[in-house]
Amino acid sequence: MLNHPNIVRLLAYCYEQEQLLIPYKEKHIFAPRTIRVLCFEYMKNGSLDQYIEDASSGLSWHGRYQIIKGISEGLRYLHEGLKTPIIHMNLKPSNILLDHNMIPKIADFGLRRLVGEGNARCMGTIAYMSPEFIERQIISHKCDIYSLGVIIIKLITGERLYSGHFDMSSDRFIELAHEEWRERLQKTLNGMSLEGYSQQIKKCLEIAFKCVELDRHERPSIGDIIDRLNETETLIPEEVRAVHTRIDSTHSELLEVHPQELYFPFMLKGRCEAMSSCSLQLKNRGDNRVAFMLVASNPDRYLTRKPLCGIVPPRCVYTLSLTMLQQTASTSSSDSSDFFTLYTTAVGQHDLLDVPKDVVSVEYDYFFKKVQKMPGARDKVQVATLKVICDRRPATKSIGRSSSPEDGQLHTSPITMT
Repeated sequence: MLNHPNIVRLLAYCYEQEQLLIPYKEKHIFAPRTIRVLCFEYMKNGSLDQYIEDASSGLSWHGRYQIIKGISEGLRYLHEGLKTPIIHMNLKPSNILLDHNMIPKIADFGLRRLVGEGNARCMGTIAYMSPEFIERQIISHKCDIYSLGVIIIKLITGERLYSGHFDMSSDRFIELAHEEWRERLQKTLNGMSLEGYSQQIKKCLEIAFKCVELDRHERPSIGDIIDRLNETETLIPEEVRAVHTRIDSTHSELLEVHPQELYFPFMLKGRCEAMSSCSLQLKNRGDNRVAFMLVASNPDRYLTRKPLCGIVPPRCVYTLSLTMLQQTASTSSSDSSDFFTLYTTAVGQHDLLDVPKDVVSVEYDYFFKKVQKMPGARDKVQVATLKVICDRRPATKSIGRSSSPEDGQLHTSPITMT
């Protein structure tokens, strides 16, 4: 049985045979019927094809890179981690499933090829098929490498830019994609962080174009691809990687946080811009109560200056509505000093009950400081940093925008998940 974090896990199966009495030529006969059922783990976020978007929208670069890395790790397991290697032969976005943490898992082994390289006929999706298979039905590990390259290109650039890459050189295509991503990254990053991520995007595209070489012998092995991906990670400053590690840890262990970049859309009114709101959703899929405290780095910019605190019950969703006060037209759209820090920790049934509203932020601050002083506090308190972006595009571009500041800062009625 296949067992890897980036391969969809088979939970159970059913194989049943029975005899059915059916009419046949004016009489009844017994006919055998076989029932085969496979039960796989549930993948909440569906398939990757739903997330193929341009650089200007959709998943962040960090999210896309983690998907690229996860698919590659899963493919290495199939190609190099098994006694009998598997060639998938139908690798495409609709066969890459995403769990509730957006971890990619390869699915659909109905067209897989065990061992050997050779010739065969099978069905697949032509856009992801290697030329040697289309023309001569040659099957090898390099067929999957070609498919991986197409997936990486589409995941980074979206369908629009990808559809035009046949009319330009690979260098020109990489240059255009790199420019689009740099424009987006400039809204949230600067200095070494911006340069590091920009170079990582460029190198990932270069890897992808090596994967789609017409000559299969020129394509890298999956081991070489992962080595090169690992090298790109050294381009990112260590402190920035640490922030993403904390965010991923919070996301997977206690709460799902969405979005992780807070966009505040503004409409210009005279020399100032009107107040703007953005929603932040916290999902608790576990069985424990989770306490949170959301602290602004620049509290004077927001309608509520005190930290937002609360408890997310098990299997529930909390929505926070954050309102930024009026800004002048000269306010920077991306101020590296403006962010929110989200602290979360699992709490007992009797912790933080009936806290008076006028001292709630003081009580929570004291509680988190107490937990952080306990042995093993690093594992008990999770920390995520959420970047703030003042977006001057039309308000329809906002994520979960509230209709008005009077909607409040915190929706205190949790929604139970079914």
